[in-house]
Amino acid sequence: MDSPDKLRMLILTHYDGLLGSSRSLLDLLGGLTELDVEPFVAMPKGGLLQQHLEERHIQAIIAPIPWWMSKQRWSISTVGDFHKEVRRSLRVLSETLNEWKIDLIYSNSSVFPIGNMLAKQNKILHIWHIREFGDLDFSLNYIFPKWLCRRYIRTSQAIICNSQAVKQHLFQHWTSEKLHVIYNGVATKARFDQLVDLSQQRKPSEVFTFLFIGSISPKKGLEVAIKACADLIAKGVNVRLNIVGSGRESYVTHCRNLAESLGVSASVEFNGYMLDPYEAYSKSDCLLMCSEHEAFGRVTAEAMSACLPVIGRNSGGTPEIIVDGETGFLYNTFDELVEAMLKLAQNPVLGQKMGLAGWQRARDLFTIEDYAANVYRVIQSVMEKR
Repeated sequence: MDSPDKLRMLILTHYDGLLGSSRSLLDLLGGLTELDVEPFVAMPKGGLLQQHLEERHIQAIIAPIPWWMSKQRWSISTVGDFHKEVRRSLRVLSETLNEWKIDLIYSNSSVFPIGNMLAKQNKILHIWHIREFGDLDFSLNYIFPKWLCRRYIRTSQAIICNSQAVKQHLFQHWTSEKLHVIYNGVATKARFDQLVDLSQQRKPSEVFTFLFIGSISPKKGLEVAIKACADLIAKGVNVRLNIVGSGRESYVTHCRNLAESLGVSASVEFNGYMLDPYEAYSKSDCLLMCSEHEAFGRVTAEAMSACLPVIGRNSGGTPEIIVDGETGFLYNTFDELVEAMLKLAQNPVLGQKMGLAGWQRARDLFTIEDYAANVYRVIQSVMEKR
């Protein structure tokens, strides 16, 4: 149904599943629909994200979203294929713009340039929301020279980064009024209040349980988490590690074999992907964020919203979320990780205290209402410049 009084925004996204960027997008859309924005979504294929959009009655289209980043080396032929895909994408999406009477285009990732291209071709305003480092976290490289691609990103009418770390990595000393840092929201204020009540009802664990949740890949640090748990167990500390997430079967098998070789397979559980991560939070005592380069760390903020202390690597956007010694611990070395885990495993009361402090910090910084309102202010500032 047409809503003539609402701003009609086309959001382009590169992923059809429900990992962090897609869940953050859904939260944003939920908040923006309360603020006179009618969202439409374009994605490369159907999947869980499309199902959730349908449940929310948000129109979506399947369209080519060619990437300008890849783990593979680019050749002349792949560059040619990229240009062909860009032309096809522009043709399909331009028709969609006219059909849906779009006022603004919003790119939900830095791995594709088609949103900005589409906006320039059709003389529509564009906002670029960057949620990843690209190279550090996913080993992706641009098809064209990096400096040229990042300069092209700057031609967007507004750029949003999900952490100061991402802003610093991509733009370094460049300052501009159109460059913004907006943290993701992970729960509504009402949900935050519900979660703190639920935490008070949580029964103490018989065995102190650490949680690792997210995609299972080498840069996420699961091997480090397994080795740290093995170190504690070797010291006679009764702990377990709950692993929630999926990844390449070969790497998951590698991590299973690692736990077995260290003699801790009975204390390390692989539970696969879980649609509702709060099921895992409610059964755990502490989250481990061992990722080498986490752009923001949605699960860190989520765990804090569920009153869990978090032990996180002192890199990427993680230090912006965790207050060391107050809402959890930051570590730089393996020994520091083990020491932090030992402190909480031997003192559950300290973990509960840190969990409550983390909940308060997360409620102050990471509500969906504030997240959507901050993005909406950027949208308004862009639209006022038409």
